[in-house]
Amino acid sequence: MGNSKLAAGCHLPGAGSEPSPAAGANGILGRVQGNYIAAGLQTLGPATATAPSHHKLLIDAGYLGTVRLFVEKKLARHNRHSHYYWAAYRAELEGPEK
Repeated sequence: MGNSKLAAGCHLPGAGSEPSPAAGANGILGRVQGNYIAAGLQTLGPATATAPSHHKLLIDAGYLGTVRLFVEKKLARHNRHSHYYWAAYRAELEGPEK
C-alpha cells in the first residue's frame, strides 16, 4: 500500500535532526523522584520569553540527599498558541561542603 519503501527510511537511527544524548548524559535524573523535581521547579518563576534559558537548583531529594538539578526552558507549540515551561535535563549528587 503506497510508499512503504520510502516511509521506512525516515525511521532509521540518526535520521532525526537532534543527536541522541550520550549514555549517562542525564546523571542520576532517573533516580530522583518526580515529586522532588516538581517541588524544585515550583521554586523558579514562570518560564517566559525573557527568562534565562538555563538554571541550576539545589533540592533535597529524600534518601538521595542534596541533588543539583540542571533545568532548561523549553517551548511547547500547538497550532498558533505556544507557551514556555521548565524541564530538568540532568541531576548530580551534591558533595559535602568543604
